[in-house]
Amino acid sequence: MKRINKFLFIALLATGLVACENFADLDGVGPDDQVATDGAINDLNSATAGLVGLYNEIQDADLVFDGFLASPQYFSDEAIFTGTFPTRLEFGNFNVFPSNTTMAAFFTDFYDAINSVNYYETVLPTVDDPRLTEGVVNNYLAQARFIRALCYYYLTQGWGDVPLVLDPTEPDEVGDILNVPASSRSDVFDQIITDLEFAAANSTTNDPERASAQAANALLARVYLTIGDYDNAYDLATSVLGEGFDLTNFPYLEDQLFYLSFTTADANSLNFFYGPSGLGGRYSIAPAPQLIAAFEPGDNRLPQAIDTSLIPGTPFCVKYDDFKGIDAGIDPIYFLRHAEMVLIAAEGAAEKGDFDEASMWINQVRSRAGLEDVTLDESNYVDLILQERFVELCLEGGHRLWDLRRRDRDVDVLGPIGYEACDAVWPYPQRDVDRNTNLNQNDCCNC
Repeated sequence: MKRINKFLFIALLATGLVACENFADLDGVGPDDQVATDGAINDLNSATAGLVGLYNEIQDADLVFDGFLASPQYFSDEAIFTGTFPTRLEFGNFNVFPSNTTMAAFFTDFYDAINSVNYYETVLPTVDDPRLTEGVVNNYLAQARFIRALCYYYLTQGWGDVPLVLDPTEPDEVGDILNVPASSRSDVFDQIITDLEFAAANSTTNDPERASAQAANALLARVYLTIGDYDNAYDLATSVLGEGFDLTNFPYLEDQLFYLSFTTADANSLNFFYGPSGLGGRYSIAPAPQLIAAFEPGDNRLPQAIDTSLIPGTPFCVKYDDFKGIDAGIDPIYFLRHAEMVLIAAEGAAEKGDFDEASMWINQVRSRAGLEDVTLDESNYVDLILQERFVELCLEGGHRLWDLRRRDRDVDVLGPIGYEACDAVWPYPQRDVDRNTNLNQNDCCNC
């Protein structure tokens, strides 16, 4: 693992999230505040600043585009790489090499964020400030551990077994503390679940731009779905939704449980990479024909997700559409939405054999999209739910790839476009294998 300065996330405070203004706890912490590395967290204000820094860590440019969004989309039938960077083309060709520098960048950035959380978790409970009550400390730690869980979720979805690092590393450390072997995927998920259970029990924020208890439970529902624990996935998804929930009361893409926001002072480049040249974009990622064809006639989500008419022959994503002007680059990243919970509830109910309830849930999604109801049964529920997840959650992350893998449909669906069984994981970056003597390369490199 990369040696990471434990004070990095506090130094990044100067470009932290402006959304911190919504935090009552952030009074006195301005956008230009930085905390000295000597005793960096020593009171409530610096602890609050450190928490803002953790959110800033997951705003890293490599994570925002390549890590959270584009790479798993290229690596499926969801999107096509239309740019010029050969390292990204490797994802589009299902042929990612250990030397891939794009992959190495976001792999390292996930661990940067994790190390900052590890340091924060170690230091915060030791700070002597009467304003840092047990409730405040646990709330801050809950949000920090949510961030760590999110990072490990993306890591294990990409690489399977990964090093599980829970202690902070110092800039000058050497030796075995840096040579961490890969932990089993099941052990990584156990830690993710532990972190999210703590977050759900202790977070007191209700802001969808922050790691709330609802967001933690929603991510937990996704985790349980990923590992095939449908009972827990169903229970958590329905608890997040609450009794009598109706998705049609929430406009499409406004049903947010957790999202990452940006400002013009701290902008992203999503519009640039997803947008066509006619709108000032680079158009590095285009919706795949398979994705466009997956939308049924009359599905009102299509024009809200993909523009297929403005530029003939150039369909482009409009979920990130702040293309020009003073607001360019403030597109949010959608991590968790109510619609995903509805579809998890549908899948969980179907797995229990309650197809009436499962149909009720999936038809909430379809009704909002302007589509006719479907009736789920033993013979069709997997295909219909995967289809609905494909179009509902498109271009918001790696959902399509992850769904095909967890349902063992990846080779059948993606095989015709070059995917093989050994593509279930990516190779570790070679530079990490070279400097970590206990990290053995993933077997995917032999296929």
